[in-house]
Amino acid sequence: MIRALKVGLKIELTNRKNLFLLLIVALITVGMMFYIKSQSAGNQIVEKTGDFYSAQAALTKFQVVDASEDGDGSDLYKNLNKQKIAVALQIAALKMQKSKMYYETSIEIAELRAKAYDYEEYDKVASLMPSRIKNTLNHMYFTHLLKSEQSVVQNPLQFFPFLLFFFSIVGAGWYIFISFYTSSILLDDFEHSSMIKGYPIRFDQYIFTKCVTYFLYILAFIVVIIACATPLLFINGAGDASYPIAVYVGEPAIYSIIHYVIISIGYMIVVAIFAMLLSIILNVVLKNMYLTLFVQSILFFLPEVFPSMISFMPYNPFNFLNFNKILSGYPLELAKPVDVTMTIGLIILLVCIALMMFVIKTFFSTGKIARV
Repeated sequence: MIRALKVGLKIELTNRKNLFLLLIVALITVGMMFYIKSQSAGNQIVEKTGDFYSAQAALTKFQVVDASEDGDGSDLYKNLNKQKIAVALQIAALKMQKSKMYYETSIEIAELRAKAYDYEEYDKVASLMPSRIKNTLNHMYFTHLLKSEQSVVQNPLQFFPFLLFFFSIVGAGWYIFISFYTSSILLDDFEHSSMIKGYPIRFDQYIFTKCVTYFLYILAFIVVIIACATPLLFINGAGDASYPIAVYVGEPAIYSIIHYVIISIGYMIVVAIFAMLLSIILNVVLKNMYLTLFVQSILFFLPEVFPSMISFMPYNPFNFLNFNKILSGYPLELAKPVDVTMTIGLIILLVCIALMMFVIKTFFSTGKIARV
């Protein structure tokens, strides 16, 4: 078994596809740095200016009326006007680097929005406002910053803030990337079955060595991401690894950047194993790389394109593959909210992995899959 594993590793190390994908991962990571620089991603002033325009756009949904306390404007109109004024104060506080003022104003905005959800005609401006769960997370986040007296300024091109930025969006494409990587995991073996019959180990053991070699490359992809971000340590510094981020884990919670990154990497590994085992089963059933990738993509994109499917089938494992959405509380924003969490998703994915391993072991061991 160990010798077979060594042979498998030597074969995969010379596989141009693997080396090409390692290069692609490195280019994506470096490209993300240029994206942050060119688009001013993470720039609080730019983001709050966008909020100001959203508040202004929301006010245009109403006729121009007196927004003073004794005026004839509706409660929602007065609330939105206060939000607009508070956002302008946020921008001023950021420019003057008045952290305490910024936090207090941010908390005030979150409280104003919490009241606005219950006003009549809120549906008119709902698309311009953050959801309830996002607003709750914002309130908790800024309350934590105010109490801990931490600085609001985080350079996204420092090491830890960059990793946070990268891993907070990688969930959308990680499963598809791994599906592409593993979509032909067994097809070469089916095309050269005479070689497999000559191996001094059982076919299921050979498949195990194949999975191990692919898994090691998957770990290498993650290592490349971190390695490519390492130069930021020397260019801009490490940043604050303990800086807080608000997430939803069944209830609003505060995680540190390093906590979020570690959880993301762990979840990415589970998703990768899930995708790899699914590729093996689909390779056996379909015997075609493109069909395998097509089926995997369809199963992933259906809940993305039709969010109502998440409410209808909340425990579908494909609902949990974009883990960033789960941590942001996205399922609570649906027309029919469902309270699913990353922990539930992890349990479901692990159960699916165990079931797929059982199916693969049973079929490969009993010879039900022809090697012809």
